[in-house]
Amino acid sequence: MKIIHKTVGATLYVGLCGELDESTSVETRAALDKLIEEHEKNSKLILDLSALNFMDSTGIGVLLGRYKKVKQNGTTILIASPTPTVDKILKLSGIYDIMPKIV
Repeated sequence: MKIIHKTVGATLYVGLCGELDESTSVETRAALDKLIEEHEKNSKLILDLSALNFMDSTGIGVLLGRYKKVKQNGTTILIASPTPTVDKILKLSGIYDIMPKIV
C-alpha cells in the first residue's frame, strides 16, 4: 500500500494506491491516523481511490474508523474516483451514505 497526500487550502487529499485488505490494514490505518492528526484543522478530507486495485471488508472497516475519527472534528470525508471493483464494494456496503462519492 502506498499513500500519497497533499493539502490545498483547508482540504487534505489522500490517495490510496495498491490493495487495502487484512495484510495492509494496520499500516494503512496508522498512516491515515497520523495524517489526520497532522491536518486536524482541515475541514475536508478527500480519499482518492483511483489507484486502489482491491479492497475487502477490512478496508471498509479502516474507512469507517477514519470517518468516526474525523467526524468529531467536524471534518467531511468524500470519496473520489474509485476503481469499478472498489466502487461496487462501496456501493454494496452503503458507505456512500456517510462518505459521498464525488466525480
